[in-house]
Amino acid sequence: MPVLRPFRALRFDATSVGDLAAVMAPSYDAIDPVAHERLLARHPANVVRVDLPESRHGDEPDDRFRRAARSMAEWRSGAILHKDPHPSIYLYACDPVDSELPGVRGYFARLRLEALDGATGIEAASADAAGFDDRYKLLRATGVNTSPVVAVYDDPDDVTGGRLTAMSARTPEIDLVDEVGTRHRVWAVAADGGGETAAAVDALLGPAATGPVRVVAGRSTYDAALRYRDERRMSRSCEEDPA
Repeated sequence: MPVLRPFRALRFDATSVGDLAAVMAPSYDAIDPVAHERLLARHPANVVRVDLPESRHGDEPDDRFRRAARSMAEWRSGAILHKDPHPSIYLYACDPVDSELPGVRGYFARLRLEALDGATGIEAASADAAGFDDRYKLLRATGVNTSPVVAVYDDPDDVTGGRLTAMSARTPEIDLVDEVGTRHRVWAVAADGGGETAAAVDALLGPAATGPVRVVAGRSTYDAALRYRDERRMSRSCEEDPA
């Protein structure tokens, strides 16, 4: 069965970067060269610098991934990025502004890596071989998941929807509109305090844990993480419960 858990996210510090909208970017596979240049120019700490690092004239192989790792290290040491103090789940709402299109509701959590063979409770569409090498090299260079996979699961009683509504009744930590007019909101819910909050987190994760969980976007990212996991398992420095 799938295992889902809270995690300590790395998040941009608004007091350091200013407007959080200036450091956000679309999914790496939805950015064309023109948009890439625009995002690089928008802010020196725009996330595109690590999630889709630029190639420069005269680069040696994999130089762009090493630059991404240096940027990540500089941002962490310079308080541009901070690691949340408590393991949390992160509720997410995505709503088109001035549109009748439906919004998206979900949450970010960590998912234990398993082989995509159906027997583990995790399934996926066919592999995207074109993106695998880049995602693996980026993960290996930075040691950080810079973008998520997207997964869905069956919840016929809509437990998830009810929990998301109840848990997002307060003011979000992040509330911004991107350049195409989509509103993004994030609520961080600490899961290590016990009591009603911890119980609510367990209840939210429960339906997905019954499986199957189907990866519908980010297959290359998932496959890269599997390879990285296997590599780390061969190292003596591998953690007991890696993030």
